[in-house]
Amino acid sequence: MLQQFSISNFRSFGKEMTLNLTASKGIKDKPGSNITAINKSTSVLNSIAFYGANSSGKSNFILAVGAMRLMVVQSVKLNEGDTLPYDPFLLSTRENLPTKFEAVFHNNRKTYRYGFEYDNKAIVKEWLFLKSSGKTEKPLFTRELDRQPVIEQGFDVQAKNIGTDTKLNANRLLISLAGQLGGDISNSIISWFDNKIGFISGIDDTYSQYTRRRVYADASVKSLVQRFLGKMKLGFDSFVPAKIDFEKIGFPQGMPQEIIAQLKKDPFIQISSLHNVYDENDRAVKTIKLDLDGQESAGTNKVFNLSGPILDSLERGVTLFVDELDSQMHPFLTWKIIEMFNNTEENPNGAQLVFSTHDTHLLSNKLFRRDQIWFTEKDNMECSTIYPMMKAVQAKETLKHAPRNDSNYEKNYINGLYGAIPFLINEAPGE
Repeated sequence: MLQQFSISNFRSFGKEMTLNLTASKGIKDKPGSNITAINKSTSVLNSIAFYGANSSGKSNFILAVGAMRLMVVQSVKLNEGDTLPYDPFLLSTRENLPTKFEAVFHNNRKTYRYGFEYDNKAIVKEWLFLKSSGKTEKPLFTRELDRQPVIEQGFDVQAKNIGTDTKLNANRLLISLAGQLGGDISNSIISWFDNKIGFISGIDDTYSQYTRRRVYADASVKSLVQRFLGKMKLGFDSFVPAKIDFEKIGFPQGMPQEIIAQLKKDPFIQISSLHNVYDENDRAVKTIKLDLDGQESAGTNKVFNLSGPILDSLERGVTLFVDELDSQMHPFLTWKIIEMFNNTEENPNGAQLVFSTHDTHLLSNKLFRRDQIWFTEKDNMECSTIYPMMKAVQAKETLKHAPRNDSNYEKNYINGLYGAIPFLINEAPGE
């Protein structure tokens, strides 16, 4: 599970900001099943909701996690001299500062703190620490540009001669090279970033065929999705997947060859929802098929398409980041999805949901603990900041004390007590 993520100098984030998913021991909120125990002393939150005005930085924070993941997974493919995805904060006179990413996470019953700093040409710093007991950390390796890496005993034995017998390119991560050399610790960390961190957009429906191909290929997945849809009360809980054979019916004229090749490799799956037909006595007498894309609502399509990544995350214990989860969905449906992650019975493998939203109906002490609600806001220098609800009293002068667990979170947020709302200027007509 992910416990902490820090960024600095990335897109709208100039200063270092940290999202802390450690469950606070100082609160006793009603939703008591919203956490997963890592060990006797630490529990981690199962979900986090981000609120903030448009352009406040919510999407950029999620993009930062994705950028770190991509660098860890793809670093092995870099050649010497390849540029890095450097996308710094531009509204400052302090130029050429490195971007920093750091994650604290739990993997194979161990707690790691891994991070690095980089610019467009090189990894400036890189480090990996193992938390052995209590608050004690021991370094596994540290690295600085143009210096020999310091690799401690206990790190991958196969990687002990990095920088002497094996060249470490300036633009490559040490952990990537150690993994390529067969290091067990390195490969487990790379695998964690690759398999335990997921991303989907609540706006761009880029994951629909993922769900459809899974239910078409695997009857057990189809059964899970049908149970999921039954909980959502969409008017149907049964459906029929079918492969569209374009080679038989013919490809549309003028379709690019690369798309034709992709469709041959990964066939398009069409979904038909099954609905009852009723007689004059309101008795169900037969069923008919409706095309999911053409005859069901956009919200119904989104719930169906989301079901694949959501159920996969719950099954594999993935930390899933979703930008604008509530887009095109009724608040009750969004609420139900969050409940699935919060409930340890439905989420026994420690999956986590971190999402951005504008839906204030979700701001409820019946759904969230106070430490699960975070806000994004830009300061006077247009630099994005993040802070949890519990520290809103420190961030905003409008709040005189920390929010209580019986507060009306939605009302307080709309009234501006927590900040992170749009600031509108009223102008008279003609001005």
